[in-house]
Amino acid sequence: MRRTSCIFLVCAAMSFPLRAKTKDPSNQEQFLIILEPKWEDLDKNKKNKILFEDKWFLAGDIIFKKKTPEAISLQEIHLLWKGKELKNIIGSLYEKSGQIDFMPIEKYLICDSKWKSSEQKLILRFPEPRSLYAVNTLSLVITAPKEAVNILKNGYFELEASTLPTQYQEYAQENNLKLALGK
Repeated sequence: MRRTSCIFLVCAAMSFPLRAKTKDPSNQEQFLIILEPKWEDLDKNKKNKILFEDKWFLAGDIIFKKKTPEAISLQEIHLLWKGKELKNIIGSLYEKSGQIDFMPIEKYLICDSKWKSSEQKLILRFPEPRSLYAVNTLSLVITAPKEAVNILKNGYFELEASTLPTQYQEYAQENNLKLALGK
């Protein structure tokens, strides 16, 4: 009987180290990214409507959350376009400040983008790294030719994980983050 209990004890103790190593679940809880689509026409409230060839709209919010005091900074964001090919669009990233409604003014502008047509990628490079706090809300504004509006409504942007801070990369890879612009 004693031999049986020893074998059972040894087998039970060995089963823990032999398990496949799983990803750290606490990382999922500590570092989150939320993409909230908006599609809000920013020209709709202008009293003097000037006919521009481009549409200017709030595409959505990119929200970074963290539950750690660790210092983390963000240098750039890449958004891969998934949909019919686009020739050219312009993206601008604004910081949304507290409880104030979104305002696309110079004071809150973080950066403008570069459109890489060959890769269908919107590259948003910050002039200097931005520190990430407990919650950071970044608003993406798109300027696109009128003929591109329907294309944009039928596709989505995918957040490229490899350009994010290391702490957020695992979350982005596992959650396949997409910003759908259509309904």
